[in-house]
Amino acid sequence: MKYQILFITITALFVSCSNDKKTTEITKQVSSLKSDILLESNSYLSLNSGKNKEYKTLFISGKNLLKGTATYKVTNEKGEELNCETFPAAKLIQEEYKTANSTLKAQHLREVVEGFFMEEDNPKFHNL
Repeated sequence: MKYQILFITITALFVSCSNDKKTTEITKQVSSLKSDILLESNSYLSLNSGKNKEYKTLFISGKNLLKGTATYKVTNEKGEELNCETFPAAKLIQEEYKTANSTLKAQHLREVVEGFFMEEDNPKFHNL
């Protein structure tokens, strides 16, 4: 009787370990979100004594910073688009950097986008 129980236990162990039909590995689903926004800067502006607020954003999208597309967008506090302008990102490069190499141009473009909303009346955008 002892041998029968031992035999059944060992047989059950081997059968459960050698079952190839069961998948023991959980399949993983990987979701990769790809964003083509390379740089972004934004600002809130209160209008009419703080009653209305505008959200301004400037971002550069594309695969390459220098060949990308810049978008200047203004929305109200409800999320409604008030203004949207799209232009080549190279237009943001100031005149003294036009002859620089691509590394300096890219660094300058980063600085321009990061500091775009620092001044209240920004002349960088008016020259576009």
